[in-house]
Amino acid sequence: MDKILPLLHTVPIVVIGTRHPDHRDPKPNYTTIGDVAIAGINPPLIMISVHERHLGRRAIDAVGRFSVNVPSQEFLSRVDYCGMVSGNDADKSTVFMTAWHEDVPYAKEMPIVLICRVLERVQVEQRIIFVAKVERTITKDGMKLEDLHGIQYGLDNRYYGTGTPIGEGYHEGSPFLDPSRLDGGKKP
Repeated sequence: MDKILPLLHTVPIVVIGTRHPDHRDPKPNYTTIGDVAIAGINPPLIMISVHERHLGRRAIDAVGRFSVNVPSQEFLSRVDYCGMVSGNDADKSTVFMTAWHEDVPYAKEMPIVLICRVLERVQVEQRIIFVAKVERTITKDGMKLEDLHGIQYGLDNRYYGTGTPIGEGYHEGSPFLDPSRLDGGKKP
């Protein structure tokens, strides 16, 4: 019997920034996750899934807000480290240069940062799924998406790169808008 996997190859890797729930003074914690998705554009919504034992989950439950830090490939070793060790066992507060937006820490050197507020929390077995509204988007000055060169994760336990545009949305399918071009499934 084959192993059942949610085989969507590849998935974006992000780093969640949260205020450490066990410290009175503001202290950041960073958690690497690949369980992230856009849930809507208007309103701007995302979903993340975090294991119930993660410190990041406790922090999100305590504050109701978090940052989604979208790394470029230059941060791969630090991003991987934040996924290898738990904030329950290691202090990850200095892995990135931290800035704060109100009570939400974020990695200020990241090219894209989303400041999010939790709208819904759903538990499925040991996973906590947070649906959050993006309250603020922070980007590096002059950043273009094709320059991002983000980090993707494959279920083969490898990281993959991004950044090469291969087409334009709502344009590449234009040949199929002409019904005369659709004859028996042949390509135009």
